[in-house]
Amino acid sequence: MRSSINPFDMDKLYLDFIDKKNDENYEARYTNNEGWYKASSAGFCSRKQYYESVLKLVPTLKPKSDSLMKMRLGTIFHDELQGALKETESLSIYYRSIYNIEDSKNIEDSNLVEVSKSIDKEKNITDIQKESWKVHVEGNIELEDLNVRGHFDVVFEGDKVFLYDIKTIGAYPWSLKFGRKKMADNSRAYPLQLGTYGLGVEETFGRLDGMYLYYYNKDTSKTKTVEVPMIEKSKAYIYWEGINEEHSKGLPRLELGSSPEQQWACGFCSFRDICKPDDFIEHNKKKGVWH
Repeated sequence: MRSSINPFDMDKLYLDFIDKKNDENYEARYTNNEGWYKASSAGFCSRKQYYESVLKLVPTLKPKSDSLMKMRLGTIFHDELQGALKETESLSIYYRSIYNIEDSKNIEDSNLVEVSKSIDKEKNITDIQKESWKVHVEGNIELEDLNVRGHFDVVFEGDKVFLYDIKTIGAYPWSLKFGRKKMADNSRAYPLQLGTYGLGVEETFGRLDGMYLYYYNKDTSKTKTVEVPMIEKSKAYIYWEGINEEHSKGLPRLELGSSPEQQWACGFCSFRDICKPDDFIEHNKKKGVWH
Protein backbone atom coordinates (compact mmCIF):
# COMPACT_ATOMS: atom_id res chain seq x y z
CA MET A 1 0.00 0.00 0.00
CA ARG A 2 1.35 3.39 -0.96
CA SER A 3 1.84 5.78 1.92
CA SER A 4 -0.19 8.93 1.52
CA ILE A 5 1.69 12.07 0.61
CA ASN A 6 0.72 15.34 2.24
CA PRO A 7 0.88 17.93 -0.55
CA PHE A 8 0.76 20.91 1.82
CA ASP A 9 2.64 21.58 5.04
CA MET A 10 -0.25 22.98 7.08
CA ASP A 11 1.92 23.42 10.16
CA LYS A 12 4.38 25.63 8.31
CA LEU A 13 1.61 27.69 6.76
CA TYR A 14 0.08 28.34 10.17
CA LEU A 15 3.42 28.97 11.88
CA ASP A 16 4.33 31.49 9.18
CA PHE A 17 1.02 33.22 9.89
CA ILE A 18 1.76 33.25 13.64
CA ASP A 19 5.22 34.73 12.98
CA LYS A 20 3.64 37.44 10.86
CA LYS A 21 1.09 38.30 13.56
CA ASN A 22 3.74 38.30 16.28
CA ASP A 23 5.94 40.61 14.21
CA GLU A 24 3.01 42.97 13.64
CA ASN A 25 2.22 43.00 17.35
CA TYR A 26 5.86 43.70 18.24
CA GLU A 27 6.03 46.49 15.66
CA ALA A 28 2.87 48.14 16.99
CA ARG A 29 3.78 47.88 20.66
CA TYR A 30 7.53 48.08 21.00
CA THR A 31 9.17 49.70 17.97
CA ASN A 32 10.71 53.02 19.10
CA ASN A 33 9.98 52.04 22.70
CA GLU A 34 12.83 49.57 23.15
CA GLY A 35 14.37 51.48 26.06
CA TRP A 36 11.33 51.05 28.29
CA TYR A 37 10.78 48.10 30.59
CA LYS A 38 7.72 46.03 29.70
CA ALA A 39 5.04 45.95 32.37
CA SER A 40 4.28 42.36 31.33
CA SER A 41 7.83 41.31 32.28
CA ALA A 42 7.37 42.15 35.97
CA GLY A 43 8.50 39.26 38.16
CA PHE A 44 10.38 37.53 35.38
CA CYS A 45 14.13 37.14 34.84
CA SER A 46 16.04 40.35 35.59
CA ARG A 47 18.84 39.31 33.28
CA LYS A 48 16.40 38.89 30.37
CA GLN A 49 14.97 42.34 31.07
CA TYR A 50 18.48 43.77 30.93
CA TYR A 51 19.05 42.24 27.49
CA GLU A 52 15.70 43.57 26.24
CA SER A 53 15.42 47.02 27.75
CA VAL A 54 18.95 48.15 28.59
CA LEU A 55 21.00 46.55 25.82
CA LYS A 56 17.94 46.63 23.50
CA LEU A 57 18.83 43.29 21.97
CA VAL A 58 16.46 41.48 19.63
CA PRO A 59 15.68 37.89 20.74
CA THR A 60 17.49 35.34 18.59
CA LEU A 61 15.63 32.20 19.64
CA LYS A 62 11.98 31.43 18.94
CA PRO A 63 9.74 29.16 21.01
CA LYS A 64 9.13 25.65 19.72
CA SER A 65 6.32 25.16 17.22
CA ASP A 66 3.90 23.59 19.71
CA SER A 67 4.56 26.40 22.19
CA LEU A 68 3.88 29.01 19.51
CA MET A 69 0.56 27.37 18.68
CA LYS A 70 -0.45 27.16 22.35
CA MET A 71 0.41 30.81 22.88
CA ARG A 72 -1.61 31.70 19.81
CA LEU A 73 -4.65 30.00 21.34
CA GLY A 74 -4.27 32.26 24.35
CA THR A 75 -3.97 35.31 22.10
CA ILE A 76 -7.12 34.33 20.20
CA PHE A 77 -9.18 34.05 23.39
CA HIS A 78 -7.65 37.26 24.70
CA ASP A 79 -8.58 39.16 21.53
CA GLU A 80 -12.02 37.54 21.38
CA LEU A 81 -12.90 38.55 24.93
CA GLN A 82 -11.64 42.08 24.46
CA GLY A 83 -13.57 42.28 21.19
CA ALA A 84 -16.73 41.19 22.99
CA LEU A 85 -16.22 43.87 25.61
CA LYS A 86 -15.87 46.50 22.90
CA GLU A 87 -19.34 45.52 21.65
CA THR A 88 -21.15 45.23 24.98
CA GLU A 89 -23.35 48.24 24.29
CA SER A 90 -26.25 45.88 23.52
CA LEU A 91 -25.63 43.49 26.40
CA SER A 92 -26.74 43.40 30.01
CA ILE A 93 -23.87 42.91 32.43
CA TYR A 94 -24.48 42.08 36.06
CA TYR A 95 -22.47 44.09 38.52
CA ARG A 96 -22.71 43.12 42.17
CA SER A 97 -22.56 46.38 44.05
CA ILE A 98 -24.58 49.36 45.23
CA TYR A 99 -23.11 52.27 43.32
CA ASN A 100 -24.82 55.18 41.60
CA ILE A 101 -23.10 55.89 38.32
CA GLU A 102 -24.04 58.74 36.02
CA ASP A 103 -24.77 57.96 32.41
CA SER A 104 -22.16 59.15 29.93
CA LYS A 105 -23.12 59.63 26.29
CA ASN A 106 -20.01 61.29 24.86
CA ILE A 107 -17.74 58.41 23.95
CA GLU A 108 -15.12 59.13 21.30
CA ASP A 109 -12.45 56.50 21.92
CA SER A 110 -12.94 53.42 19.71
CA ASN A 111 -11.82 51.28 22.64
CA LEU A 112 -14.46 52.82 24.91
CA VAL A 113 -18.01 51.52 25.03
CA GLU A 114 -20.99 52.19 27.24
CA VAL A 115 -22.38 49.26 29.12
CA SER A 116 -26.01 49.29 30.22
CA LYS A 117 -26.76 47.16 33.26
CA SER A 118 -30.09 45.83 34.42
CA ILE A 119 -31.49 43.87 37.33
CA ASP A 120 -32.52 40.28 36.70
CA LYS A 121 -35.78 40.31 38.66
CA GLU A 122 -36.40 36.60 38.14
CA LYS A 123 -33.17 35.74 39.96
CA ASN A 124 -34.02 38.18 42.75
CA ILE A 125 -30.51 39.58 42.88
CA THR A 126 -30.90 42.60 45.11
CA ASP A 127 -27.38 43.98 44.96
CA ILE A 128 -27.33 44.60 41.21
CA GLN A 129 -27.98 48.13 40.04
CA LYS A 130 -29.05 49.48 36.66
CA GLU A 131 -25.94 51.41 35.80
CA SER A 132 -23.84 52.68 32.93
CA TRP A 133 -20.15 51.92 32.75
CA LYS A 134 -17.34 52.79 30.42
CA VAL A 135 -15.21 49.84 29.42
CA HIS A 136 -11.63 50.64 28.43
CA VAL A 137 -9.87 47.88 26.51
CA GLU A 138 -6.15 47.56 25.77
CA GLY A 139 -5.15 50.94 27.17
CA ASN A 140 -1.62 52.31 27.41
CA ILE A 141 0.19 52.98 30.66
CA GLU A 142 3.49 54.77 31.14
CA LEU A 143 5.31 55.08 34.46
CA GLU A 144 8.01 57.56 33.53
CA ASP A 145 9.77 57.61 36.91
CA LEU A 146 10.20 53.83 36.69
CA ASN A 147 10.80 53.69 32.90
CA VAL A 148 7.96 51.17 32.53
CA ARG A 149 5.25 51.04 29.90
CA GLY A 150 2.63 48.53 28.87
CA HIS A 151 -1.02 47.88 28.07
CA PHE A 152 -3.73 46.97 30.55
CA ASP A 153 -6.40 44.50 29.40
CA VAL A 154 -9.71 45.83 30.74
CA VAL A 155 -10.82 48.71 32.96
CA PHE A 156 -14.42 49.22 34.07
CA GLU A 157 -14.96 52.89 34.91
CA GLY A 158 -17.91 54.33 36.79
CA ASP A 159 -17.84 56.14 40.10
CA LYS A 160 -15.35 53.42 40.94
CA VAL A 161 -12.62 51.90 38.78
CA PHE A 162 -11.83 48.19 38.44
CA LEU A 163 -8.91 46.60 36.60
CA TYR A 164 -8.90 43.11 35.06
CA ASP A 165 -5.97 41.21 33.55
CA ILE A 166 -6.72 38.20 31.33
CA LYS A 167 -4.57 35.09 31.80
CA THR A 168 -4.88 31.94 29.69
CA ILE A 169 -3.31 28.78 31.10
CA GLY A 170 -3.34 25.05 30.38
CA ALA A 171 -4.92 22.26 32.38
CA TYR A 172 -1.78 21.41 34.38
CA PRO A 173 -1.00 24.89 35.74
CA TRP A 174 -4.75 25.29 36.31
CA SER A 175 -4.75 22.17 38.50
CA LEU A 176 -1.80 23.51 40.48
CA LYS A 177 -3.64 26.77 41.12
CA PHE A 178 -7.23 25.62 41.56
CA GLY A 179 -7.37 21.80 41.63
CA ARG A 180 -7.97 19.46 44.54
CA LYS A 181 -4.24 19.08 45.04
CA LYS A 182 -3.38 22.70 44.41
CA MET A 183 0.04 23.84 45.50
CA ALA A 184 1.17 27.08 47.04
CA ASP A 185 1.75 29.55 44.21
CA ASN A 186 5.17 31.07 44.80
CA SER A 187 5.22 32.94 41.51
CA ARG A 188 5.19 36.69 42.00
CA ALA A 189 4.90 37.52 38.30
CA TYR A 190 1.12 37.80 37.81
CA PRO A 191 0.42 39.91 40.94
CA LEU A 192 3.39 42.17 40.16
CA GLN A 193 2.23 42.63 36.57
CA LEU A 194 -1.26 43.54 37.74
CA GLY A 195 0.18 45.85 40.39
CA THR A 196 2.21 47.57 37.67
CA TYR A 197 -0.88 48.06 35.50
CA GLY A 198 -2.66 49.25 38.63
CA LEU A 199 -0.12 52.04 39.13
CA GLY A 200 -0.71 53.24 35.58
CA VAL A 201 -4.49 52.91 35.78
CA GLU A 202 -4.62 54.87 39.03
CA GLU A 203 -2.49 57.58 37.47
CA THR A 204 -4.73 57.72 34.38
CA PHE A 205 -8.17 57.50 36.01
CA GLY A 206 -7.43 59.17 39.32
CA ARG A 207 -8.39 56.15 41.40
CA LEU A 208 -8.44 52.35 41.49
CA ASP A 209 -10.85 50.35 43.64
CA GLY A 210 -10.08 46.74 42.76
CA MET A 211 -7.75 44.50 40.74
CA TYR A 212 -8.59 41.06 39.38
CA LEU A 213 -6.94 38.22 37.46
CA TYR A 214 -9.36 36.53 35.07
CA TYR A 215 -8.12 33.01 34.30
CA TYR A 216 -9.19 30.96 31.28
CA ASN A 217 -8.35 27.26 31.03
CA LYS A 218 -7.37 26.61 27.40
CA ASP A 219 -8.09 22.88 27.71
CA THR A 220 -11.49 22.94 29.43
CA SER A 221 -12.75 26.53 28.87
CA LYS A 222 -13.32 26.92 32.60
CA THR A 223 -12.83 30.41 34.01
CA LYS A 224 -12.02 31.78 37.42
CA THR A 225 -11.65 35.31 38.74
CA VAL A 226 -9.19 36.01 41.55
CA GLU A 227 -9.03 39.31 43.41
CA VAL A 228 -5.50 40.63 43.91
CA PRO A 229 -4.74 42.76 47.00
CA MET A 230 -4.14 46.44 46.35
CA ILE A 231 -0.82 46.16 48.22
CA GLU A 232 0.57 44.69 45.00
CA LYS A 233 0.75 48.23 43.61
CA SER A 234 3.28 49.16 46.29
CA LYS A 235 5.14 45.90 45.77
CA ALA A 236 5.29 46.59 42.04
CA TYR A 237 6.69 50.07 42.61
CA ILE A 238 9.39 48.72 44.93
CA TYR A 239 10.12 45.92 42.46
CA TRP A 240 10.71 48.29 39.54
CA GLU A 241 12.81 50.61 41.71
CA GLY A 242 14.97 47.58 42.47
CA ILE A 243 15.22 46.59 38.80
CA ASN A 244 16.35 50.10 37.84
CA GLU A 245 18.92 50.13 40.65
CA GLU A 246 20.22 46.65 39.81
CA HIS A 247 20.55 47.41 36.10
CA SER A 248 22.38 50.67 36.75
CA LYS A 249 25.27 48.47 37.92
CA GLY A 250 25.38 46.36 34.77
CA LEU A 251 24.26 42.89 33.72
CA PRO A 252 22.78 41.00 36.71
CA ARG A 253 24.58 37.82 37.67
CA LEU A 254 22.86 34.48 37.36
CA GLU A 255 21.00 33.79 40.60
CA LEU A 256 18.03 31.50 41.04
CA GLY A 257 15.03 33.50 42.25
CA SER A 258 15.73 36.58 40.16
CA SER A 259 17.86 35.58 37.16
CA PRO A 260 16.10 33.28 36.40
CA GLU A 261 13.05 33.67 38.61
CA GLN A 262 12.16 29.95 38.30
CA GLN A 263 14.04 26.90 37.06
CA TRP A 264 11.86 26.27 34.02
CA ALA A 265 12.39 29.79 32.63
CA CYS A 266 15.81 29.17 31.07
CA GLY A 267 14.48 26.37 28.89
CA PHE A 268 11.98 28.73 27.24
CA CYS A 269 14.12 31.88 27.15
CA SER A 270 14.66 33.58 23.79
CA PHE A 271 18.03 34.93 25.03
CA ARG A 272 19.44 31.60 26.20
CA ASP A 273 22.13 31.53 23.49
CA ILE A 274 23.34 34.97 24.63
CA CYS A 275 23.00 34.37 28.37
CA LYS A 276 24.65 30.89 28.27
CA PRO A 277 23.28 29.60 31.60
CA ASP A 278 24.30 25.95 31.09
CA ASP A 279 27.29 25.99 33.45
CA PHE A 280 25.22 27.76 36.09
CA ILE A 281 22.44 25.18 35.75
CA GLU A 282 24.86 22.26 35.91
CA HIS A 283 26.55 23.72 38.99
CA ASN A 284 23.22 24.06 40.79
CA LYS A 285 22.20 20.54 39.79
CA LYS A 286 25.32 19.20 41.49
CA LYS A 287 24.42 21.21 44.58
CA GLY A 288 20.94 19.69 44.51
CA VAL A 289 19.10 23.00 44.19
CA TRP A 290 18.15 22.57 40.52
CA HIS A 291 15.90 19.71 39.51
